[in-house]
Amino acid sequence: MVASPCPLILAAPIALVSGMSRTSREGIIVKSGAALEKLAAARTVAFDKTGTVTRGDLRVVSVEPAVTDVDKATLLAWAAAAEQHSGHILARALVTAVADQSLLLATDVAETTGHGVTATVAGQTVAVGQAAFVHASNVSDQTAVYVAVDGRYVGRILFADTIRAESPATMRRLHALGVQHLLMISGDRQATADAVADQAGIDTVYAEQLPADKIAVLKNVPKEQHPVIMVGDGVNDAPSLAVADVGIAMGARGATAASESADVVLLHDDLSQVATSILIARDTMVIARQAVLIGIGICTALMLVASTGVIPAIIGAMFQEVVDTVTILYALRARHGRRTVDAHVVEKRA
Repeated sequence: MVASPCPLILAAPIALVSGMSRTSREGIIVKSGAALEKLAAARTVAFDKTGTVTRGDLRVVSVEPAVTDVDKATLLAWAAAAEQHSGHILARALVTAVADQSLLLATDVAETTGHGVTATVAGQTVAVGQAAFVHASNVSDQTAVYVAVDGRYVGRILFADTIRAESPATMRRLHALGVQHLLMISGDRQATADAVADQAGIDTVYAEQLPADKIAVLKNVPKEQHPVIMVGDGVNDAPSLAVADVGIAMGARGATAASESADVVLLHDDLSQVATSILIARDTMVIARQAVLIGIGICTALMLVASTGVIPAIIGAMFQEVVDTVTILYALRARHGRRTVDAHVVEKRA
């Protein structure tokens, strides 16, 4: 009777479900206990740049025609028309830039993920995207899209973004939590990505990466640096989120595809929740292990006593229910966590 394995069966699942309840109250949706367990053991965190480490509030700062027969207004109108149906963050910035005008009608729209968009606008084929996508010659170190009309390169549009206020503190906090490697994987040019990484405090930068390249970077992380967390917000990040050990989507303003591919979704537009989710996951796993050990300890003590024959069967059954209850109640501590001194220690170290 007293040797029943019920406490061992109950302790970990109850603690994990309680931990997931705790994350949900923080605005963090963890989709499975396995994801929570991997979060707790994370050694590497990789970030997308635009909309993740930076605010993603891109704005057009310069429109630069490359030919004399196209003016700035026309170049911007063509680009916005072609991009108006895209979910990419640069597309939203282009549409916002011409918000006071009527967008031109675009038909036959085709988007090549990670490269650009082509569409028919006013009877002409407009291509908008990376420099290589439109065969542009004057490539900028800034974030930019390049425009071609009927196969002729006609100009570029430059954007500016700002780093999230919480990004540097988040990176310090992750290091304090023992996360050994912080990566940023971006489709932007090296100079732009390096500048953002320096401000945020990120260890390693992979720039000019297409979606397929991002997957390759994650797959090539050495085994000893796993589990790997990937944090992103856009459609282009969905494959990377699915490949990582744990994918975290910035769900407040991010793409639906990213949220569906991710194991964890942040409901608030706050990067610091990445560190919070890891802290809660580790706290939950500590409580789960403690609940298991408590169950084993009590069962072992009762078995030693029962081996002398002094415990009747009915009393043994009652003791077993008591052990189950104690184990369950202890595991439920994960719903609120241990004393918040852990979080204060991390913040102080950060």
